Amino acid sequence: MDDNHRLIEWLAYHYHVLPLRYLVVAVDPRSKTTPTSILNRWREQGMYILEWSDRDFWKRKSPLRDIPDDAELQVKRDRHRGRQKYFYRQCLIHLKEENRTWVALHDSDEYMVYNHAGGEKFREWEDKMIDRHSRSVHNKEVRIEPSETPPTTAEEGAMIKYIRQEQAAGLEFYQSPCIGIPRLTFSAVETSTSITKGLAPEIASTFDLEQFDTLRWRKHAPRNDFVKNALGKVMIDVSRVDMKNTPMFRSLHRPIQSICPAPWHNDWSSGIRINHYLGSWESYSFRDDARRGFERSREQWEFKSTSSAVQDDDNVTPWLNGFVESQGLTKASSLLHNIGLPKHYRNEKDHRWNLLPDKLAKIMETDVTIANDNKMVAFDAFVREKYRNSSLRR
Repeated sequence: MDDNHRLIEWLAYHYHVLPLRYLVVAVDPRSKTTPTSILNRWREQGMYILEWSDRDFWKRKSPLRDIPDDAELQVKRDRHRGRQKYFYRQCLIHLKEENRTWVALHDSDEYMVYNHAGGEKFREWEDKMIDRHSRSVHNKEVRIEPSETPPTTAEEGAMIKYIRQEQAAGLEFYQSPCIGIPRLTFSAVETSTSITKGLAPEIASTFDLEQFDTLRWRKHAPRNDFVKNALGKVMIDVSRVDMKNTPMFRSLHRPIQSICPAPWHNDWSSGIRINHYLGSWESYSFRDDARRGFERSREQWEFKSTSSAVQDDDNVTPWLNGFVESQGLTKASSLLHNIGLPKHYRNEKDHRWNLLPDKLAKIMETDVTIANDNKMVAFDAFVREKYRNSSLRR
């Protein structure tokens, strides 16, 4: 929904790395823009793309009714999530009928990448965490041992080949028809311009590299921190699943409970991960999100923008050089035209993203948060400190 500025990079990356060749897009009825012109670029490249409206996947007898703008937040949120679940299921049924195999279920701010890392700092941190959490998800015994070193994202169309190679080699991670993929949340802590340009020096004079989320944001939350990284996503091999007889999806993170693992996926035992980009404030607040003022707010962005900045990772960055090399500079420039938001874009109505007054009052009224969610406890503490400090300065 209204993510065109992110869609350009997302399509180019997954076209090059996976390789993505069949895409089903659900266009939110509240969208103020259309992705069609961007999608047409990729249709001309040979990608098969379906644009669905609600009537294409909402199969219940009762039609979807419009929700008024002044509806309660919970009503909007339930519609948002319920709609996604119906779309996911009908999408998988359709792709099963089209004799497809692996289907990835993730968003336009999420990028699938090989889960390998290196460097002294990484090894030092890993050894420290394994020692500290020897009986937890950091246990060395569960660390995946690939049959071969994963390729880099510069290699065109290598990911599905690599998955099938590791599947044939018998690695347990790849055997299930539903693979659980951990996420890493990338913060909004800026990378210096010199470092960003150094990630793709051959093309830095042609492209504004700071418009690419995959190059601009390099700092992420700790691996296996499920509070900061949230729940994982999945890939499903629909050729091995009786999709029409699956029950309605209860969770977007574990859509088919009988075959999908619990959604707190161990980073060390996973051959693939998803980079989840928070993005700049302008990008985060660009669309009219149903969760605005609650789960998605200015305060939430501020909290996540720095709390997820623990480690650096450049696994994803080689893709752009590889993409330009495979497409040629002229074609690559055309496909990436108008990537990102305009440099001087500002959200004139960003005040609407402030926490709802009743939510803020509830957080501020006590120093103790009664919750079973560690993320909310940490966020509430951040909000109290922010507003108490601002009131002291007045």
